[in-house]
Amino acid sequence: MAKELFENYIKAVTSHVKFRFDRYDIGQELREHMEDLYEDLLSQDIDEEQAAQLTVDYMGDSEELGKELNEAHNPVLGYVWLWVRRMFILIFIFFGLPTVFMGGCDALTTGYDMAETFFMDLQKEDDVVYTVDVNQKAKIDNTVFSVKKLKYHEDGTLEIRYLSYGLPFTEKILFPFSLYGCEVSNGADYMKKVGLGAKNTYHVQGLYWDISTYLEDFPADSKWCNIIYENGERSFTIEIPLPQKEGEA
Repeated sequence: MAKELFENYIKAVTSHVKFRFDRYDIGQELREHMEDLYEDLLSQDIDEEQAAQLTVDYMGDSEELGKELNEAHNPVLGYVWLWVRRMFILIFIFFGLPTVFMGGCDALTTGYDMAETFFMDLQKEDDVVYTVDVNQKAKIDNTVFSVKKLKYHEDGTLEIRYLSYGLPFTEKILFPFSLYGCEVSNGADYMKKVGLGAKNTYHVQGLYWDISTYLEDFPADSKWCNIIYENGERSFTIEIPLPQKEGEA
C-alpha cells in the first residue's frame, strides 16, 4: 500500500513540472525522502497503513509542491541566466589572462570571484539586519553539503543559503542534498524541522545552483544557528555563531 500511495503522490507532484527532463530526478528525490520518513515512523511502532498516510500528509499538498518545483525548474529562465552569467565571467577571465603568465592561475579565480561579487551585489536586500559568511561543510555519503551564508531579515526570517555537490570521481548526484529533514535550532528556545513545504529560492552561481531556505520567527537575540541532520549513521551538526548586540555576552 505504501509504495502505491507514494507513487501516486509523486506522479501528482511531477505532473505540474513542465520541464519533463527533470521529472525523473525530482521523483527519485521525493521517493527517497518519503521512504526515509516512512521507515522512521515504522521505527516508532506506528502501523504500516498509518505510517504511509502520515508520510504523504507530511509532504504537503501535491499541487502546491508541484507548482513550487515547476518554478524552480524553469528551463528557459535557468538557461538564459546561466549563460549570461558565464558570459560575464569569461569577460573577467579574459581581462585577467595576462596575470596567468605572471602569477599562475590566480587570474582565473580572481576573475570568477569578481563576477560572482558583481552579481551578488545586484541582489542585495534592504531589509537585512545582518549577514554571516559561514563557509562550513559537512559530508553525507559522496555528497558535500556547504552552508555559504546566513541572512537575518527585519521580519524575523532567517535565510540559510547553501549548496551541495558530489565529490570528484564519484557517482554524480542528480538532485542536491537539501535542508529537508534537517533541524534548525538556536541552542535555546527555537527548534524547527525543515519540510519540503519550506520557502526556497534557487540561484544560479556560475556553474552550479545554490539554494536559499527561509525560516520564519527565528529569535532576534539568538546566539547560535545549529543545523542538525540525523538519519541513522548519516548525520552531521553545523554550529554557526551569530552576531550579538554591543554589550551582550
